[in-house]
Amino acid sequence: MTDLTPVVKGAPDISEVEKRDQPLSTAYNSEMGPRESWNKKNPPTEAVIIKNLKTTELTPREYRNTKARFYRLGHDVRLQPHLSELPPLGASVNHRHTTEAVIYIVSGVGHSVISWDGENEHRIDWEEGDMFSFPVWMWHQHFNDSETESCRYLAIQDTFAIKALGLHAIERFPENKA
Repeated sequence: MTDLTPVVKGAPDISEVEKRDQPLSTAYNSEMGPRESWNKKNPPTEAVIIKNLKTTELTPREYRNTKARFYRLGHDVRLQPHLSELPPLGASVNHRHTTEAVIYIVSGVGHSVISWDGENEHRIDWEEGDMFSFPVWMWHQHFNDSETESCRYLAIQDTFAIKALGLHAIERFPENKA
């Protein structure tokens, strides 16, 4: 069998080429540091199928006021879904990100508030079985409207693809300074 690896005179061996991860944002309202720390402690569940999103175990994600689990399904390299849960009358932090997100409501009832720069807010009321989205980099915050029941939503985002391009960023709305 012939080795088809191209050899270029003067080119470095691949082991000599440094590989770096995307640098994290240093903006005061960046959520990238807490997210990456949480992801290192709670790596994505790798699987082909996830059974029953209504009962699968989730881990507290304090920096976002939710519980969550991230997934890498079928060795995907572009899409990264995550399942999040808000407690009764709970709310996520107001945030925005450079990834597209399609959100499917697995259980519960609530609403999301979307806006550009905190003005001209729009309310999206949702319940189990609904699906919605909003433009990239738009501020958004999710609210559980139930006094007694948690709500769960599945967000499917192009996180892996955006990270590979070095364009992944998440920010908290400025009023939520840490």
